[in-house]
Amino acid sequence: TGLFAVARIVTKIREITGEFELQRVALGAIIQDKGRADQLFYQIQAKALESPFQIKELVTYTKQLAAYRIETEQLFDTTMRLADISAGLGVEMDRLILAYGQVKAASVLRGQELRQFTEAGIPLVQLLAQKFTALNGTLVTTGDVFKLISERAVSFEMVKEIFEDMTNEGGIFYDMQRIQSKTLAGSWSNLKDAADLGFNEIGQSQYGVMQ
Repeated sequence: TGLFAVARIVTKIREITGEFELQRVALGAIIQDKGRADQLFYQIQAKALESPFQIKELVTYTKQLAAYRIETEQLFDTTMRLADISAGLGVEMDRLILAYGQVKAASVLRGQELRQFTEAGIPLVQLLAQKFTALNGTLVTTGDVFKLISERAVSFEMVKEIFEDMTNEGGIFYDMQRIQSKTLAGSWSNLKDAADLGFNEIGQSQYGVMQ
């Protein structure tokens, strides 16, 4: 029984270490910068320990955003902001990445992405109206915002600023991953991540799989 237990642990270590290596290599291939990919991977590892999302999920989300040509230096920040919103709303991260990525690809906010954000629970029109009002110094109504969207006059940068406002300190989704990680489900996820990191460290030291 003892030998079988040891064999299972060794197999688990090999599986986890190999999976981590595959994730890290894939990230490097997508952003075409191994050094930056390694840095991103270790940032994600650290963040996962205070997030309801697991390491491999956060790496997958980062890769998806990279595929939408989010700038490499903004990948970690963007992933974490969207993850905070996802955790706060209880909405699948994939939905947010799809809508956000499409706005990035088009460079402007269109009706289809607006619907996706609205269905996810983000009151983007109201938030844009407030943002434009503050910037212009005159009242901008939701009707005005709809008109601007139809004219393709709401840039990706403006949408990006709205997401930053929602997740900056004082925003409604600020630090939401850490808050959600304190729940029972979040605690279990953190325990699994901690165990996986332990297995990975053993795998690296013993087998040299990750270089």
